[in-house]
Amino acid sequence: MAQKKMILDLDTGVDDALAIAYAVAAPDVDLIGIVSSYGNNLLDVCAKNSLKLLELLGQTDVPVYKGLPHSSTSDHFDVMQVSKDIHGDNGIGDVDLPEPKRALEEMSGVDFYIEAAHQYGQDLIIIPTGPMTNLAAALERLTMLASMVPAWRWRLDFN
Repeated sequence: MAQKKMILDLDTGVDDALAIAYAVAAPDVDLIGIVSSYGNNLLDVCAKNSLKLLELLGQTDVPVYKGLPHSSTSDHFDVMQVSKDIHGDNGIGDVDLPEPKRALEEMSGVDFYIEAAHQYGQDLIIIPTGPMTNLAAALERLTMLASMVPAWRWRLDFN
């Protein structure tokens, strides 16, 4: 067990598949969960993609939580054509992976953030690669989260 704990917040597409692979292979950090978001595809598709990829990698002990389905400034989300062009209709390059054998966690991704921050404090690393809606909602619900996790890790993609 590593001291540092990691949460990935992903709109699981082709690029995020690689992020998951790197995270589960990292010897100095434990991937304790994935919070799904919308972006490369709809929330439900992205969440299921995370489950499928974790099973492909033999990491069935990593829980996947659903985040929010759209930004806080809208009431829906539509997948952009450019995302389909890059990530395919299913978000993972139209690769057909088996349906996951396990379900998503019942707890919301926002609640998972708050629980993990309380449990791990300064040993928690959060890596969001898609929209920051889930993180913003957690910060709104628990403003102390920012001070509990001092080392935010940001990853920017320039695709």
